[in-house]
Amino acid sequence: MIEESTSSTEQKSKGKKLKHLFWIIPLVLCLCCAGAFAWYVYQQMQPPAPQALDESQQAFLQYVLDSKYPEPLLGALPYPVKPANLFIYAKAGIIIDASNGCVLFEKNADNVIPPASMTKIAVMYVVFQAVANGETSLDTRFEPVRQAWARNAPPQSSLMGLGENQLVSVHELLMGLSVASGNDAATALAYHLSGSVEAFCERMNAEMEKLGLKNTRFVDASGYSELNTTTPREFAALARAYISKYPDALKTYHSAPSFDYPTKENYPANYTGGIYTKKMYASNKLLNIVEGCDGLKTGFIYESGFNISLTAKRGNTRFISVTMGGPGVGTAEGNRYRIADGRKLMNWAFASFETAPAQEKIVVPVRVWQGTENAVNLLEAKNHALTVPSISENAASKVVRTSQICDSIVAPVQAGDQLGKVQYSVDGIVLEEIPLIADRTILEGGTVKRAADKIAQNLIEKK
Repeated sequence: MIEESTSSTEQKSKGKKLKHLFWIIPLVLCLCCAGAFAWYVYQQMQPPAPQALDESQQAFLQYVLDSKYPEPLLGALPYPVKPANLFIYAKAGIIIDASNGCVLFEKNADNVIPPASMTKIAVMYVVFQAVANGETSLDTRFEPVRQAWARNAPPQSSLMGLGENQLVSVHELLMGLSVASGNDAATALAYHLSGSVEAFCERMNAEMEKLGLKNTRFVDASGYSELNTTTPREFAALARAYISKYPDALKTYHSAPSFDYPTKENYPANYTGGIYTKKMYASNKLLNIVEGCDGLKTGFIYESGFNISLTAKRGNTRFISVTMGGPGVGTAEGNRYRIADGRKLMNWAFASFETAPAQEKIVVPVRVWQGTENAVNLLEAKNHALTVPSISENAASKVVRTSQICDSIVAPVQAGDQLGKVQYSVDGIVLEEIPLIADRTILEGGTVKRAADKIAQNLIEKK
């Protein structure tokens, strides 16, 4: 009997233990799940750290930026300003901030007018591309073709003096273009690179199309023909593209005060004829008149009037102006009007605006809920210098950047989606607002991930 009683007691004890296990085990499991979820929630409160983009993601992001947020060569100021009341003698003109293409003033800027010798900027643009592509080099020397000899140029042409028996370098021809405005230099370069003027013009026109210039077309390389066309707006865009891509050209070529040609080095060693060196002076008379002026190019034919594309830099600020259809009888009078217009536009622009250089591109990591990834980087869709109105002394140094981000970001997210904005302002005036966009695509997570994130999001955001 004693043994039976002991056995019964042991069985009851085991039963109690089993009963305890039935609620202890679930309790432990629940506590573990609660702890794990609490840890998950805690992790979601920490600053996210998105993984670096791989090559394919970077390529897709660049495609999105180019397609959804393109930066045109020219555009309006992103904030309202009172139009300037400026009188210029030229029939048409424009002035822009070279750093971002913002138009500050314009007058009949879409009038189609022959560019005359300003055409040579397009020639130099193509030549520098050819140098960069390895098609030629600045030191390449060759004998100019007969069609490029000065004596075969049309009457009243601007010339650098190319002739028979000469050897000339690409560099010297570019000097002849920029300083002497040599029509012979333009023809020599056209034959050198393309075999004919016609083929070279096709190449120039193709490059203008790539820049989006619809009214800028060339039938010759020198600008002599009245069938060459452009507008002040489009030529300002070309000038901006040119100096943005080839900034050294300003110092080397467009601000050179003079150029001597030909010299002894331009003839073979056994040459016994006479060498008549000519000193040519820059046709851009504003180089010595407007502070900071270091380019670009003048032009005149009767059908266009007196034209000039001009650029000047002071501190961080560079402006580009183009005036076309300037009046005047003879070069001296035409230059007086060109000088008056160029000086007025530049002095007004420097007195009214300054450029704030682009700040380092902002990158903001943010939390993404219910996605296959937990975080995304927000980037500025655009990053460029700002044109700042001179509303106070050194206004450009007072630019303030603030960012605003969407409160709750839930997957799916597409690369390029706007999820916030960056605001640039000075003295309380908003200069520009730029979208903050997702740098990657994040798809929806699975059912458990979405459910867990919904709960965690409610707990965190209620706090």
